[in-house]
Amino acid sequence: QIQEIRNAYEQQHRKLSEFTDFVRRYFPYVEKLMPVINFLRERLGFNDGIIRRLCEFKEVGIKGELYSPEFNRSFDTRHSVCSIRQDESGKFDFKIDGVSHVSWFRKKMNEFREAIGIPKSRQNRGIKL
Repeated sequence: QIQEIRNAYEQQHRKLSEFTDFVRRYFPYVEKLMPVINFLRERLGFNDGIIRRLCEFKEVGIKGELYSPEFNRSFDTRHSVCSIRQDESGKFDFKIDGVSHVSWFRKKMNEFREAIGIPKSRQNRGIKL
C-alpha cells in the first residue's frame, strides 16, 4: 500500500514537473511576473480578476484606497490607471498612473505631509567635506 501511494505521488510529481517545464518554455515571462503578482495579491489586496487583467498587460482603472506597506497607511484615489510594464532589463514593474508604484506612493505621502503642514523632507545629499 505504501508503494502504491509512493507511485501515485511520483506520477503526480512528474505531471506537475512536465507542466512547469511547459510553462517555462512557452511563457518565460510568467516566472518574472510572480513577485509582482504576489505583491498585488498579498500587499495591495487586489482580487484575482484585477490581477488577471493586469497580467494580460491591460490597463485597469481603480478607485478607492491603496495600501502602502512602505508607509503603513492607505492613500485615496478617485481614478487611477494601473498596469504592469516590462523595463529594458526584462523586469516587470507595477505602475500607477504611468509611474512606478513606489514613486506614486512617495508622491502621495509628500502630498499628505504638505496637507498637514509637515515640510517636505530633503534628500540625503551626502557628506560635504
